[in-house]
Amino acid sequence: MNELSKTRTEGAREEIRKDWVPKDRWIGEDIARLERERLWPRIWHIACREEEIPHVGDYVTYEIFEESIIIVRSAPETISAYYNVCQHRGRQLVNPGKGFSKGGFLCRFHGWKFDLDGSNSFVFHEEQWADCPAFTKESLALKKPKIDTFGGWVWVNMDPDAVPLREWLEPVADWLDPFEFQDLRRAWHETIIAPVNWKVVMEAFHEGYHSGATHNSWVDYYTMLSPTHAYGKHCGFTTQFLEMPRMKREDGKWTPAVSGADMLYYQSKELHDELLAQVSDSGMRALERLREEFPPGSDESTLFPRFIELSKEEMEAEGARWPEKLDMEAMLKPGISIHIFPNTIVLPTPDAVLWYRMRPHPTDAESCIFDIWSLNRYAPGKEPLVEQHVSEGFAAAKGRNPFLEQDFGNMEAVQKGMRSRGWEGARTNPLEEVTTNHFHRVLDQFLAMDPL
Repeated sequence: MNELSKTRTEGAREEIRKDWVPKDRWIGEDIARLERERLWPRIWHIACREEEIPHVGDYVTYEIFEESIIIVRSAPETISAYYNVCQHRGRQLVNPGKGFSKGGFLCRFHGWKFDLDGSNSFVFHEEQWADCPAFTKESLALKKPKIDTFGGWVWVNMDPDAVPLREWLEPVADWLDPFEFQDLRRAWHETIIAPVNWKVVMEAFHEGYHSGATHNSWVDYYTMLSPTHAYGKHCGFTTQFLEMPRMKREDGKWTPAVSGADMLYYQSKELHDELLAQVSDSGMRALERLREEFPPGSDESTLFPRFIELSKEEMEAEGARWPEKLDMEAMLKPGISIHIFPNTIVLPTPDAVLWYRMRPHPTDAESCIFDIWSLNRYAPGKEPLVEQHVSEGFAAAKGRNPFLEQDFGNMEAVQKGMRSRGWEGARTNPLEEVTTNHFHRVLDQFLAMDPL
């Protein structure tokens, strides 16, 4: 029996030091089983984007372990969620993926039908149940998880006693509202079947402490400090440079940034050119203008307000809309990244947002399903048609995103290293890795079934 299972058996909570997370939070016979039983049925899951189901009858399925949930636009202004199972003999109604059903769902086993509102509309030889008092239209209706929307995403929760989504997201929902994510549209969607545990992927992105050693192709991040913070169940990080960092110039030489505008330009250029996200073409044009207006030696006290003005001008020149309430204070509130417990990470900018979701593999605890979305602001009608691209493993994703490839090698090496007899647990930075410890404290509550 490992320490995690011992703790649960005795009904006690093991305290986690602020600079230490025991090995059994990742590795051991019990952790994956406990998460499957006590975490995933109780959380709010991101299922899809609202724009993926624009027309009545459009649906997608969300898969998590043995559960399959149908997300369908059941009326022009209504999105519904149903467990993907016929109430007769338990056959799945639709295959996993996307589809369209004009009038509802047909079970191809015995022909039972269900309307888009989930009610049963047809039972073959229904009269043969005439003497069965429990055979009612109410009992035959498709069963529903909880459903809500936030930020243009459809969220579901399988716990009938779950708190409302907005309460679950407190306090970070208020900080993210001004970005108006519901008006963003997908620029691209990558899915990687990653050969590592879902927590290894998630923890590779919820702190900036790794940036100096990992992301060293354009900006020297060793001069950057990344304080981390806990916000209710959630957490996140901010960044600050202790001195002007070195930047890789167009000629390949590394020289220190000569101004704030110069630093902001090259940081953004790395995101635009290598991450292919967070900074749009209009954003880069705004930054080019900013460098011209604030040459080296300029008074930069108005640099960031002017950056917002130029970004708004360039965005609106393309026909896209700048969010009304997105001012300097609102932009700074969420910091660089917000980790929404347990498995989604949001990196917002004025232009766009990079969004991560990690789910366990249904049969392999040392693999996971890693989704990455880049969402941008577009003029109406200028949104690209986006198809999800799926890669089986990190090697298959090579060449698709140069920036993220720098993280992928870390994940595989961590997954292997955690199994070593020479590793006892994570010795986390008490300033720049609060996110890791806080996440495990909240996860520990779920696994112990403690009230939240």
